[in-house]
Amino acid sequence: MSRKARTALYALGAFLFMLLLIVTMAWQQGIDPFHPRTRMIWLLAVVVALYVSLRGAIFVERLQFRKSQKAAEEGPPSRLSANINDRMAARKARVEAARKKAGKKGE
Repeated sequence: MSRKARTALYALGAFLFMLLLIVTMAWQQGIDPFHPRTRMIWLLAVVVALYVSLRGAIFVERLQFRKSQKAAEEGPPSRLSANINDRMAARKARVEAARKKAGKKGE
């Protein structure tokens, strides 16, 4: 599934959930959301629900994409990592590369 399709699926699910929440809230309060006096406020709530569901879906999809990219990353550990083990492994890799380079020059 592509990233756009996944984002659209998340947004649709969140939007339907929010619509259900809005209609349930109106029903519990005994309010008719289609009455001319309150129609615009409920329409605004639907527009806000659409915006929030889109932004939330984009956020969640980006998090998942970054997580999948990080898992697929097979390169050497970064010396700028917050994890001390990654920094030490990066240092050992640099030292080993320097030793190999110095060994080739000495031959």
